[in-house]
Amino acid sequence: MKTLIVSVLAAAFLSTGVANAAEPADKVKVTIEKWRKPGTNNAGTADITVTNDNDFAVKDVRVKCDYMSKTGGRKIETEQRLALTVKAKTTKLFKKTKFPFIDQEAAEGSCKVTGATQG
Repeated sequence: MKTLIVSVLAAAFLSTGVANAAEPADKVKVTIEKWRKPGTNNAGTADITVTNDNDFAVKDVRVKCDYMSKTGGRKIETEQRLALTVKAKTTKLFKKTKFPFIDQEAAEGSCKVTGATQG
């Protein structure tokens, strides 16, 4: 009986540790360095810096961006996957990264990481 109780407690402890394990995206940050206004097909570009504080490389970073329109204060949201790889414990600048579906009136925006894959 004591063996069963110890096994159950060990299993509960281990499952709690696994449930609290960080996702790769938890230690990835995207910073917008410079926005460029949209051109054709409402696709804008930005120079972005991606910081990876993980002990492993990450790839396929997913971001959600929010833009505020200059006129009317309308909020525009986009989500996309950035096909890029960032090595462990590094920061990398990506120039002219495309961000589709930016409204012509969009003025300011910010992005946050919603996912990443260990690479």
